[in-house]
Amino acid sequence: MAIDEQLIRELIEDQDPLAAVWRQMERIYAQTSEVSADLRGLMDDRESALNDLERGVYCGFFEAYDLLLDRAGAQDESYVLSLFDECPFVIIADSLSVREAVLLEKFWEEEAWGVKRQGFAVAPFPPMTESLSSLLLGVPGPASGRDRPQFTYRYVAGPEHIPAMPRSGSLLVWMRLPDTALEEVTVAQTHTVVSAFQNTVRTLAAVLESSGRDEALITSDHGYLYAREANQYWPMPRRVEEIARSTFPRASRVRPLADERARGLRDHESAAVEQRFFAFGEAHAAIRGRYWWGSASPNERCTTHGGLSFVECLVPVLRMWRR
Repeated sequence: MAIDEQLIRELIEDQDPLAAVWRQMERIYAQTSEVSADLRGLMDDRESALNDLERGVYCGFFEAYDLLLDRAGAQDESYVLSLFDECPFVIIADSLSVREAVLLEKFWEEEAWGVKRQGFAVAPFPPMTESLSSLLLGVPGPASGRDRPQFTYRYVAGPEHIPAMPRSGSLLVWMRLPDTALEEVTVAQTHTVVSAFQNTVRTLAAVLESSGRDEALITSDHGYLYAREANQYWPMPRRVEEIARSTFPRASRVRPLADERARGLRDHESAAVEQRFFAFGEAHAAIRGRYWWGSASPNERCTTHGGLSFVECLVPVLRMWRR
């Protein structure tokens, strides 16, 4: 493929190459003047561009993946806790990605609240809900979370389940959208990606109003890979795909290294960049970049996470305030 030389130069010259990648991802989704009635069509178009961006980095500046793995592997709960230094009200929107961040800023319709992107954070590796929940809450899932010394905690499953919240003091809300809604996006039901975004907006608006606060910072535990068409992921060689399919569940791109099959993936790696299909942390193996496989089954999901890609490991930070 053709390498974007300007992008590679920016990656080399920037003090933080991941910041350069994040800016490019934002630009891709910011290149629209209005919300299309067909949000699925909008995402298909932008995902193809994100796919090209990530492939360009993979082929032209592979060192960015080494940096991503190092930063994600060293990440802990501090990227969330540090937000309390700026604002006492922090929201984790589960699976919120660069896509929703840009769309929220451009098209937020709740006139009572303003929204602005404030940058990005690197999610813990592997980029899964369980990773941050264990670090931040000490439990494998956010539904079981309780108050901690650093904050009062509230869990929000959806817009119909908004709990009472204290009007002052440090408050952390874990909102399970858009993640749970994205799980419904299948080959036969790709239109549900629209519902996922709409439900996220409704839930976020309800949380903000119910909080009684005037300002909030929003971040995420991980992003996600969206792959509905062949130009949105990278196919693997047949022999590697067969091994990957037998190792990784369809809905996940990560396996613990305690699994012998995951450890065996090292046998299918190579020093050559074009044959590095997997990434290995201290305790997990994950699929690298946008390597994936398509499916004609109508019930197969179009979204997944847990792998080492920029759209999964880089998450937004937004500020929202009452006007």
